[in-house]
Amino acid sequence: MSSILIDFRRASVLLLLPLLLLLGIGEYLAGDQLKLRIEDEARLGAEAVRQIVKTAVETSAAEMLRTTANQNLTLIGSLHQKQRDGLLSLSTAQSIALEALSSQTLGQQGFLFVFNSSGEVQGHLEKALTNTLVNPTLIDRLQQLKPYETGVHAGYLLQDSRQRQSLTVYKVVFKPWDWNLALVCVSSELQKMVPLSTVAATLGTKQFAGRLHLPVTFTGKPANSDPGSHELLATALRQNKHDIISWPLVQSDQTIVHSTFVFREIPGLQLFAGVYSTNTSMYQPVATFHRHAALFLALLLLSTVTTLYAFFRKRSESLTQVAQTLTSPSLDITELPQDVPGEMTVVATVFSRLRSENRQLQGFVDALRSETEKLHQQIESERSDQDRIIRQLQTETATRTSAEKYLFLFKGIFDNAIEGIYVTDLRGRILTVNHSFARLTGYQPAEVIGKHPNLLNFSREDRKPKQEIWENLASKGSWTGEVWNQNKNGTVCPHWLSISAIKNDQQEVSHYFAFFHDISELKKKEKQISRMAYSDTLTGLPNRAALEFRIAKAIARAEREQSALAVFFIDLDNFKNINDSLGHDQGDQVLIEVANRLSRTIRNEDTLSRLGGDEFILLGENIDNENTVYLLVNRIFAVLERPIELQATTLYVNASIGVALFPNDGQTTQELIKNADMAMYKAKSEGKNKFVMFTQEMNDKLLNRIRIEHSIRIGLERREFSVFYQPKINLKNEQPTSFEALIRWKRNGQTLGPEKFIPIAEEAGLIDDMSLYVLDEVCLFLCRLQENAISTLPISINMSPRTFNNPDIVTTIDNILAIHAVDHRLIEFEITETTAMKDVRHTLSTMQDFRQRGIRFSIDDFGTGYSSLSYLSEMPVSTLKIDKRFIAADNANSRSIVSIITAMSKQMQLKVVAEGVETRDQLQWLRDLDCDEVQGFYFCRPMPDLATESYLQTGSGSSPAEGRSAQVTVH
Repeated sequence: MSSILIDFRRASVLLLLPLLLLLGIGEYLAGDQLKLRIEDEARLGAEAVRQIVKTAVETSAAEMLRTTANQNLTLIGSLHQKQRDGLLSLSTAQSIALEALSSQTLGQQGFLFVFNSSGEVQGHLEKALTNTLVNPTLIDRLQQLKPYETGVHAGYLLQDSRQRQSLTVYKVVFKPWDWNLALVCVSSELQKMVPLSTVAATLGTKQFAGRLHLPVTFTGKPANSDPGSHELLATALRQNKHDIISWPLVQSDQTIVHSTFVFREIPGLQLFAGVYSTNTSMYQPVATFHRHAALFLALLLLSTVTTLYAFFRKRSESLTQVAQTLTSPSLDITELPQDVPGEMTVVATVFSRLRSENRQLQGFVDALRSETEKLHQQIESERSDQDRIIRQLQTETATRTSAEKYLFLFKGIFDNAIEGIYVTDLRGRILTVNHSFARLTGYQPAEVIGKHPNLLNFSREDRKPKQEIWENLASKGSWTGEVWNQNKNGTVCPHWLSISAIKNDQQEVSHYFAFFHDISELKKKEKQISRMAYSDTLTGLPNRAALEFRIAKAIARAEREQSALAVFFIDLDNFKNINDSLGHDQGDQVLIEVANRLSRTIRNEDTLSRLGGDEFILLGENIDNENTVYLLVNRIFAVLERPIELQATTLYVNASIGVALFPNDGQTTQELIKNADMAMYKAKSEGKNKFVMFTQEMNDKLLNRIRIEHSIRIGLERREFSVFYQPKINLKNEQPTSFEALIRWKRNGQTLGPEKFIPIAEEAGLIDDMSLYVLDEVCLFLCRLQENAISTLPISINMSPRTFNNPDIVTTIDNILAIHAVDHRLIEFEITETTAMKDVRHTLSTMQDFRQRGIRFSIDDFGTGYSSLSYLSEMPVSTLKIDKRFIAADNANSRSIVSIITAMSKQMQLKVVAEGVETRDQLQWLRDLDCDEVQGFYFCRPMPDLATESYLQTGSGSSPAEGRSAQVTVH
C-alpha cells in the first residue's frame, strides 16, 4: 500500500506541477497583455485630449491676433482717408497711427511694431528702438508669411536684442504707407489668452475608452487653491512626462481613492492635458480575469487529484492479493482471485516456473563445485614445480641483465646528449658520432666515420690551434677551448670543444673522446649585455656613459690634431603634453621616430645619444667653422618639420637646440654638456623651435632680453604705458571720422615706440595683457570724453594674432566694455591679412559674434600678406587699410596696386583707408582714386589723450614731436 501511495505522490508531482506552472504563466501573461491594452487605450485618450486643447489654443490665439490686426488696419485706414481728404497731413496721420499702435500690448511681453520694406522700425513700444533695423532673420521670417498669416520665430527680435526668444508673429501690410504691421506674442503666453475653463468644460463631457473620466488640464503653474495639483504636476515633471502616474485623490468625504493619470505636454504653451480614472474602475477587467482563472485552476486541480487517487487505489488492491499468493510456501496460481488482472496471472505463472528451474540449477552447481575443488589441488602441485624452475632461470639471467642495462644506459646518454660527440682512434679517425653531431654539423654518420675531424675546421691554414690541442692531450690528457667550425651547408659558427684521452687497463691511450656545443647564442647575449650597459634601451642610441666616454676620446683626439668639436644639446618642445594627452606608449613611439630621423641625418663621424626623457646630445667632430654647425642644425630642423604619423593621430614636434664648441666653450666633457644645456634653455626662453650657440655675446643679449621682459611686466602693473591717438580723415570734407589707438612706453623719461618692446612682449606671451591694457585705456578715455560732454568718435585698436585666436576673446571683450559701460559701436578692431586667413572658420565665427554686438573690423596693412578674395567676401569686414609702403613708394607698380585695391573695395562695398599720407601730392592722388579716408602726418601726428581731447573740441590737434616710428602699432 505504501509503494502505491508513493507512486501516487510522484505521479501527482510530475503531472500537476508542470500543468499548474504552465497554466499560471499563461494566466499571468494574458492578464499582463490585458493591462497593457487598457493602458494603451488611456494613452490614446490622453493624446486625443492634447490635440483638442492644442487646436483650441492655436485657433483662439490666431483669432485674437487677426481681430487685433483688423482693428488696427481699420484705424490706419481711417487716418489714411483723412489724410487723402486733406484733413490731416501725412506726417500727422502717421504720427497718430504710430502713437496708437506703439501703446498696445499683447499679454505681458507681447507688443506691436511697424517697419518699412527696408527693415527700419517706424514705431515701437520702446521709443529708443525707433529708426533701428529689425533683425535680418526676423525680416526673412516675416517676408515668408503672407498677409494675415501666423508664424513662429526663434531668435533675436532686433539687431540690438540680447536674448533669443520663441515668438509668435502675425503680419499685415498697409501698402499706401509702405508699412508692415507685425504683432509679436511670446509663445509661452498664448495659454493665458485662451479661455481654458471653456475648453476644460467641453472636454469634461467626453468619455474615453469606456473607463476613463473627466479629462484634466494643468498649466505649468497650477492654481494655489489646489495643492494636490502642485504635487501631481511636480511628479509628472520629475518622472517621464509621457508615462502613466498613479496618484491618491482625496474625496469630499476625506476618503482616498487611488487613481491613474495619463498626461501629455503641449510644447511651448506650458500646458499638460490628459485623462484619468480610478484604479478600481480602470483595471476591473484584469481583476475579473484573474478571479475566473483562479477558480478554473482550483477545479482542474481537484478533479485531477481525485482521478489519480481512484486509479492508484484500484491498482493497490490487486497487487496486494498477488503478492500474498506469490509469497506462500506452496504456490498455486489457481488460488488467485477472479478479479486479478490478466497480467498479474502471467506474472504468477512465470514466477512458479522460475522457482522450479532454480531448484534444478542449484543441484547442478553443487556437483560442479566438487569437481572444481579436485582440479584446484592438482594445479597447485604443478605450480610449485614451475616456481622452482623459474627461480633457477632468474639466477642465471641476473648477471646478463645487469651488463646489458649499463650498456643501454651509456648508449642512451651518448645518443641523446645535447652536445655533439665523436670518438676517434689513436690516429684521429672518427669511429662513431651521436645524433647531436649530425644536428650541429649537418653531416650524417656515414659521411664522417673513418675521416679526420679536421674537415670541420673553418681555417685549415691556421696550425696553431692544432698544435696546442695535441700538446695538451699529450701532457694533460685533455683540452678545452673555442673553435670556429664550418657546417656542411657552409655556415660558420663558434663551438666550445672538449677533448679527452681514453686509457685501457694498462693506462695506455686507446681512443679520444670529444664533445662540443654551439655557443652562438651565448656570444649574442654577451654582446647584448655590453650593448645594454652602453646603449639606451628604448632607442638603441648610446647612453650617457657611452657618450661621456666618446666625448672624452674626441677631446683627446681634438687636442692632438688641434681641431674643434661641437656638442649639440637637443630638447623636444612641449613633449610633456604628448605624454599627458596620448600616453607614455605613444610618447615612446615619438622618441623612437625622432631618434631614427636624427640618426639618418647626422654624418658618419658624428655620435647621437639619448640622455633620457626627450633630451638628445649630438657629438659633432671635425667642425671646421660655424657654417658646419649651421648646416647640421638646419638638417635637424628639416627632418623634425615632417609630421609623425601614429596609429590614431598625426603629431608635429619641434626642438630647441643649444650648441657648445671645444675648446672655446669648455675644456672637459662636463663643461661642454653644461654649456650646451644652458644654450638650449636660452633657445627655449626665446620662443622654442630654434638653436642658440653658447657665446658670451648671446649670453649678454639673453640677460638684457630677460631684463626688458621683466621691465614690461612691471610697466604693465605700474601702468607706465600710455595710448596715443591718430585720426582718420574723410577726404570729402577733411573731417575726422575715427581714431587709431597706438601704444607708447614712458620709461626713464623717454617715450619708446612699439618697435622697442612689442617683439619681446610677443615672445614672452605678454601681448594679450598689453592688448587688453590698450582696450582698457581706450574705454577710460571714451568715458572721460562722455563725462566732459565731448563728442566721441569710434576708436580702432590693433589686435594681435595671439589675442584674436584666443577662444575666450569675445567674452573677455564683452566683460571689459560692460565694466566701463562703453557702447560696442565705438570700438573697431584691426587685424592683419595673415591673422584673418590663418584659421578662416575661427575668423568668421569670431567676426560674426563681434558684428552682432556692433563692433566693426578692418583689415590692416592690406596688400602685404596673402588674402583669399572668396573668404574675404564672406567676412563681415567694413574697411581695408592700404599699407603705407604702397603710399610712400613713388613707382608705377605700387600706384597700380593702390588703384586695384581701391577699385576692388568699391566693388565689394568696403571703405578704403590709406595709411602714411605725408604730402599734398599723395593726398591729391588718393582723392583722384576716390579713396574714402586717409591717415598720416600730413593731417595729424599721433597725440596723447589730453591733446586728443583738445583736437575734438577745437577741430585741430597738436603734433607731438615723434619720429616716423609713431606709425608703428600693436600687432
